[in-house]
Amino acid sequence: MKEFWNDRYQEEGWAYGSEPNEFVKQQLEKIIYKNLSALFPAEGEGRNAVYAAKLGFQVSAFDISESGQQKATDLASNFNVTIDYRIASFDSVDFPLGCFDVLVFSYTHFPKPLQASFISKMLEFLKPDGQIIFECFSQNNIPYREKNPQVGGPDNLDMLYSVDSVRDLFAECREINATEEITYLNEGKYHVGEACVIRVLGQK
Repeated sequence: MKEFWNDRYQEEGWAYGSEPNEFVKQQLEKIIYKNLSALFPAEGEGRNAVYAAKLGFQVSAFDISESGQQKATDLASNFNVTIDYRIASFDSVDFPLGCFDVLVFSYTHFPKPLQASFISKMLEFLKPDGQIIFECFSQNNIPYREKNPQVGGPDNLDMLYSVDSVRDLFAECREINATEEITYLNEGKYHVGEACVIRVLGQK
């Protein structure tokens, strides 16, 4: 898996674009973000993390891909911002417990047996009352992918989400709002076209 992502991120340009995901962008802009900290798991080439840094967040991110880290560092440099980007897997990454104000998941897809442990560990890094922003492909995205492979996303149900599954994954949170939506993605080379996504806003 690491080799796959390193190869993808070594391609010319940004695989999913250099602009933030639109849903993430909209939600970050609603937060009073001065001096707030945000964590971006599995952040790839850094488009969302860099945008948050531009807004004024103190940003940390991690991914397994060295190529992704390099792209993110280059992108941050282009905008004269700094992000703390670490090479780590979700089960090895280490931050102080309860240290982040915002937790942002953008297309963080793991096999179903790992999803609960992944989400649970990330929530440990979030402060009480901390905010959650989440967008990933729905199980119902598969027909959209079959019609248009360029829209991207896993082709394996085991790697996808449903409204019920994300509500279960975030069950420990005090407040959670999960919806399934049809949207049009225009993110680099690999997220282009009509897609079915799960969006979550929540509070620990």
